[in-house]
Amino acid sequence: MAPKSRVIIFAIAFLVLSGILAFASTIQLSSADAPSLTQSAKSIDESVLGIFKNNVQIALLEFIPGFGPGFGAYSCYDTGLVLAALAQANQSSTGLTGLELFLALLLTPIYWIEFTCYSVAVEESIALIVSIRRKDFRTTEWKWLVGSIFFVVATLFVSARLEVQLINLAQMI
Repeated sequence: MAPKSRVIIFAIAFLVLSGILAFASTIQLSSADAPSLTQSAKSIDESVLGIFKNNVQIALLEFIPGFGPGFGAYSCYDTGLVLAALAQANQSSTGLTGLELFLALLLTPIYWIEFTCYSVAVEESIALIVSIRRKDFRTTEWKWLVGSIFFVVATLFVSARLEVQLINLAQMI
């Protein structure tokens, strides 16, 4: 696949995944669902290894041809619902909506790093399908796949470290 095509698919994946997250953050949840989702979000391991494992698992599943883009969309939708739940469960103390939480997330490097990785994985999932159809996986695509996986895993590790530092900083404030 031509590099220009890869960039276009990456940009579309980034915008679609971000759009799904933004949309899901605006959904009004039931009074039972909001606290339940909030509680499940609070149970996430906030260590570097815990965050890294969670994010790498998502990204590696997004590399799977055909399955990856759908899983990426589901994962973004689910994350958006968690933002909506956090906003609704804390409405009286923060006054923020789920969309405002999403917009605040846009201000963090974590969002940009992780969504870049997720979009690379989705793009590569699509590129794998194209390479299998063109029968050029063995000659060129496998190099892109290995490079993409290495980039995503290494970058998500750095992102997890940064995320833990930001969490610790926020707790100090």
